[in-house]
Amino acid sequence: MKNFQILFTVFILSISVLGQSKYIHHKLNITVAPEKSEISVRDSVYVPSLQAKKPLWFKLNSSLAISAFSKNISLKKIASKIKSSDVGMDRDISKEKEITTNEYEIKFSGGKAKTFWIEYSGKIYVPIANSAEEYQRGFGQTPGIISNKGVYLAGSSGWVPAFGKELVTFTLKVNLPAGWKSVSQGERTFVESDSAHHFDEWREDYPQEEVFLIAAKFHEYSYDAEHVEIMAFLRENDEALANKYLERTAQYLKMYESLLGKYPYKKFALVENFWETGYGMPSFTLLGEKIIRFPFILYSSYPHELLHNWWGNSAYVDFSKGNWCEGITAYMADHLMKEKRGQGAEYRRATLQKFTDFVNEKNDFPLSKFYSRYDAPSEAIGYGKALMMWHMLRKMVGDNSFVKAFRLFYKQNKFRRASFDDIRLAFEQTVNKNLKWFFNQWVKRTGAPELKLDKVSLTSRAKDFLLKFNLHQIQKGKAFKLYVPVYVQTEKSLESFKLVSDSKNKVYRLTLSSKPLEILIDPQFDVFRKLEPPETPPSLTKAYGSQRTLILLPSKNEKNYNYYKTFAREWIRVHKEKFELAESGQVKNIPTDKAVWILGYNNKFLNIVNRQLKKRNSFVLRDSVRFGEAVNSTAGRDFICVVRNPKNVNGAIVWFGLGNGKAVAGLVRKLPHYGKYSYLAFEGNEPVNIAKGEWEALNSPLIKRLTSTFKVKVKIPKSKALALE
Repeated sequence: MKNFQILFTVFILSISVLGQSKYIHHKLNITVAPEKSEISVRDSVYVPSLQAKKPLWFKLNSSLAISAFSKNISLKKIASKIKSSDVGMDRDISKEKEITTNEYEIKFSGGKAKTFWIEYSGKIYVPIANSAEEYQRGFGQTPGIISNKGVYLAGSSGWVPAFGKELVTFTLKVNLPAGWKSVSQGERTFVESDSAHHFDEWREDYPQEEVFLIAAKFHEYSYDAEHVEIMAFLRENDEALANKYLERTAQYLKMYESLLGKYPYKKFALVENFWETGYGMPSFTLLGEKIIRFPFILYSSYPHELLHNWWGNSAYVDFSKGNWCEGITAYMADHLMKEKRGQGAEYRRATLQKFTDFVNEKNDFPLSKFYSRYDAPSEAIGYGKALMMWHMLRKMVGDNSFVKAFRLFYKQNKFRRASFDDIRLAFEQTVNKNLKWFFNQWVKRTGAPELKLDKVSLTSRAKDFLLKFNLHQIQKGKAFKLYVPVYVQTEKSLESFKLVSDSKNKVYRLTLSSKPLEILIDPQFDVFRKLEPPETPPSLTKAYGSQRTLILLPSKNEKNYNYYKTFAREWIRVHKEKFELAESGQVKNIPTDKAVWILGYNNKFLNIVNRQLKKRNSFVLRDSVRFGEAVNSTAGRDFICVVRNPKNVNGAIVWFGLGNGKAVAGLVRKLPHYGKYSYLAFEGNEPVNIAKGEWEALNSPLIKRLTSTFKVKVKIPKSKALALE
């Protein structure tokens, strides 16, 4: 304990330094009783002179009672049980249970910087709940909980006095039961244990939007990566898993520092949560126990959460003007990881497919109104459309300028709230061009371009060839300004062009030295747009995105009839008003104005599915299923596939064959995660995915062959992964 007293003295001596700070500083000394869900706090608050000149208001969780305060202030409660609002990056506007806060006014005499203290205590326990959308993702929610399983306290918990939207710095001394450990932002400056207690102190001198406290019976691992301490806090002793994350973190830090500049904090920690989450906080990430053990997380969600320390957790978001950071984080993490493996075009196609399938005139909104993901359409806009916006900007200015502009933006906006306009200004400064038109078009406007190629003609001339074609924008409303990549395969080479499309109908003429064989419009999906059905394979997202869906039960003599009925009812419970249920025998024809689920092997409409599957060398029989190359026995296995409605190219028909009734609950939970796939196979009670795939996209209307003799598939060079050259 003597060491901690020294640190406390150092803090008191450093208050003169804080006196020059423009940020409110909390010195929090807390004791947590997990078994009682209780916390007691003494908070010494430093208030800069500007704020001290006027009355201050702060909010505090209404379950926490203030028991004492310093004599240099007057304290008065002015409002009770106000609904709490979340702050920071991981806000979730779909929370079903909220914490309420009380509002207090404090006054002190004089106008100089002041320090005061308050003591308060109480119980914080909001049970973990699932909204419909979070149920699909497998994630739970709580704005704050203290339990014998663990502690989660954030800005939404109202556990630290919140002075409006003021950024704060803090030190946090935590007293926990023996065997427990805590995690917060910043640097751990003290740690000590005895037979009954464990003590931690965390310090963050960079301004923050909120103060986090995570605690549990953790096993701790660490690795020193030069100026950053890499840590892992796991709920089970698993050194092999910890080492995988520590090693991968060091690699990602090196990559992102070379791309964006120095990592802003002194540590980064992987923290295992006691329910399923995927949160990125300043200097750590909080992931659920199942999530961290999925092998693909290391290459997808994990770099995403690490990158948030630049975007959102140090360059903060001015939410009043839209959330810019989820799109650029997805682009520089999820997309970049795919791009490094040569799969960037496939990732962009899937992104555009989600927007095409989920977003319509009724649920569309501009990026300036995006705050947080709360359902599939909001994700398709806030993550997907934004990701494509940054990709188009990169293609327009070039990789070097793109990276340099974001480095400049970060330098200018580190530890302050920033908007799309601040990014625009950094780009304009870098490329010396006015980009208002680009940002206005993609940030403030709804909708998406839809492209159509027609009237393609070829003229052979004395020394060259003239290729003429029309490119239309067929969406409702005015035209977008687009830079559209066009490739022409000739007898000698592959030629590339970048054409400006800025009107609803435009004629283009290309002069080529050798005979053109095929023209391809945006084949690598570099332009944000709605896709035509033949450009994409039938997938579950097409069915999920339908505004109305009919589920058709099999014949009542089907072996698993009752399990099918259970599945249908549970699926409808989760997805609510989108679905209706009917016996297949009561329906004469498959509807064309809604998605259709055909359940079972003994269903009179299965022949419609098989006719579509035959085109793809696949079939569904009572004892076997073939999707692509492999033939699988149906015994004990569950299968799903998607085909187009033969009477509506935009409609989806889903067939579902159930071989294990005990897998129903798991399938309801897992299927939403497989939206991009055309077919799936599962086995076991869990169940475990054993096969998945996408049908080949056939006959894109944006590709036109100019000769019947040309049969070779055009090979377009894959673009290099984003980096400074």
